[in-house]
Amino acid sequence: MVDLLGDSSVFVAMAEYNRLMKANPVINSTLIIRRQVEYSTVTQTVSLRCMLETPATNQRRGFTDIAALLAALQAELTGLQNQIIPLNKEKE
Repeated sequence: MVDLLGDSSVFVAMAEYNRLMKANPVINSTLIIRRQVEYSTVTQTVSLRCMLETPATNQRRGFTDIAALLAALQAELTGLQNQIIPLNKEKE
């Protein structure tokens, strides 16, 4: 077992980490994409169903179109980015 309390480099590393986090904010987020492909023997067609899930909020959004899924994913990621970089400062 390593004694981290006796090692002053751990405290220096944590101080540096905290300094960097203030200078370079980070937001962690988990997004889950689930998909289901069904084949209908009656109509001989394939249908795709996707779900974009945000576990932190239990929000689930369903899609039958990949373009709509990607647009929602892009909006979600842009929203996260804008939490760190306000829209008016993005182009400076």
